[in-house]
Amino acid sequence: MTQFQRIVALFIVAVALSGCTSNTVYTAKETFPSDRGFSNDRMSRAIVTALIERQWVVQSARPGMIKAAITVRDKHHAEVDIPYTTTSFEIDYRDSRGLDYKDGRIHGTYNRWINYLRDDVIKQLASDPDIDQVIASQGAYEPTFQDFQEGVRRATDVGLLDGSVKFYLAGETLPAQARKLSTVSSSRQTDNEDKSDEDACFWALQSTLATLQSKAKKAGANAVINIAGINKRDLSQDTGKYQCATDGATIPGLEALKPAVTGVGLRGELVKVD
Repeated sequence: MTQFQRIVALFIVAVALSGCTSNTVYTAKETFPSDRGFSNDRMSRAIVTALIERQWVVQSARPGMIKAAITVRDKHHAEVDIPYTTTSFEIDYRDSRGLDYKDGRIHGTYNRWINYLRDDVIKQLASDPDIDQVIASQGAYEPTFQDFQEGVRRATDVGLLDGSVKFYLAGETLPAQARKLSTVSSSRQTDNEDKSDEDACFWALQSTLATLQSKAKKAGANAVINIAGINKRDLSQDTGKYQCATDGATIPGLEALKPAVTGVGLRGELVKVD
């Protein structure tokens, strides 16, 4: 074999290997024992939270079905349907672009995305959504204020809030005939990896509000009033804003060790509005 023939042969092999990234479309299916006691709300929250953390966009959310999509670098796009019950969920392929889908086969990247998403949903189900996370308070502390109602809207759009509980920041006009039941607090945090600072703040708020909603329902409340930051330094003069705290972002060299952490901590009063 001549040198030229060897080069051609190696090129053919390289081309053949590059085409081996196609795999059968992966459908994630998970079933849990009925004694795990997952509610529809718990299952939905776990799925939506995992989607948001993985940078998927929730297109629609209704009882028993969540639809989502992801676009990476404006080139690779995938859409999935996620039907669920109190004892199961699955992630079904719906559509894609730029992932070489053909006859039930697709680029391996898609299957990795689905596998990561499946693992994250299981992790969310394994944790107690009503146990507060500790927001980092050491190192650099970068407080910012974001629009509260925009956060409520986003949380409602992705299905984390169902409208059964209303939220009122401290200083807002309160509903009449509100019977106070108890005080409540919640805190959530997320790392800023692959998120803008704004998105990280809104994600932390959405998760915090979902926890407040869950606690309100368990207490028989339908509103949370006088919502403010857990610490006095978290209060804002603008009654339409909530505070988001980013820790570690401005410490030189720390970014290489871990991503900045963004958190939201809120306290309020559970009430029953007649």
